[in-house]
Amino acid sequence: MNIPADRLSDHLARGLAALYVVVGDEPLAAQEAGDAIRAAARAAGHSERTVYTVQGRYNWQGIFAAGDNLSLFAERRLAEIRIPSGKPGVDGAKALETYAAKLPADTLTLISLPGLDWKTMQSRWFAALAKSGVVVEAKPVDRAALPGWIDRRLARQGLRADRAALEFLADQVEGNLLAAQQEIDKLALLLPAGTITLADVEHAVADVSRLEADALQDALYAGDGARFAQVVADLRDSGEAVPAILWQVSSAVQLLLRLKSAVTQGDSLPAAMRTLWGRDKQRAPQIERALKRLGLARIESALSDLALIDRQAKGLERVGDPWDTLLRVGMTLAEPVSNGNR
Repeated sequence: MNIPADRLSDHLARGLAALYVVVGDEPLAAQEAGDAIRAAARAAGHSERTVYTVQGRYNWQGIFAAGDNLSLFAERRLAEIRIPSGKPGVDGAKALETYAAKLPADTLTLISLPGLDWKTMQSRWFAALAKSGVVVEAKPVDRAALPGWIDRRLARQGLRADRAALEFLADQVEGNLLAAQQEIDKLALLLPAGTITLADVEHAVADVSRLEADALQDALYAGDGARFAQVVADLRDSGEAVPAILWQVSSAVQLLLRLKSAVTQGDSLPAAMRTLWGRDKQRAPQIERALKRLGLARIESALSDLALIDRQAKGLERVGDPWDTLLRVGMTLAEPVSNGNR
């Protein structure tokens, strides 16, 4: 069974499956789908959660051992299997086929995958997962559908925008749903409920200065922790709201993740770099050096911290300060590596 991410809530309202496979390259859709499944699992009594991140050579028997031992305990479990590369390998493919054929009792399994090519989607291991569970497709929203997507998200915040405002917002955030959601959150903070116009949006979405935005991204690509820390301090002291700048950092980290994942999956670095366009293309030398310096695990860690910042800024996470976490992202990506790329 395949369903788009935006229909997942309707599915979960009717009951839980034993297996979910979230697949796709849209970070916000994948993040929200995973969060929704975890919340539904908790509500259904799956109180114990175990996360397996598959990288390099992996002992797949560890997952089976956890499932085999479950009958000794009364608690229901949530087992998460994350495969950032999208390639489980020969042993992993066999293990996933076996796992899908006999899912552990009292366990809800959530498997997270990046976007996969058509050949991988036709593989035996993926077909086995799709047959035994629900495949949730975390796909990007194309430009034609983006105004409607923004309109629905604004409505949740008690806002209605005219067509011109929706088109303006879509132009600003095309290709980055996380940035779109952050702009929507910012509008909800700055504007009263009701109808908003293009003029309202243009004033409220007044960008952090281009110089500051460029400085943040350039410092990330260069691994210049001192410069990143200085810009963050200046923005904080000037009274900027975190959502106003978070998307700038998010877009840089997501770009690095997309390119690094492509290289990890077998694309050449020059081929991956050819996908750059617009202002990112002008930064190609900086981005290429960052990709050579940073490992996939470190970029994924930074992306996780950005999701935490988003929750902290919204008051959904009571522990920690979003500015401190933002600074940690910069330091994580700037930290030198003495014994190879991590």
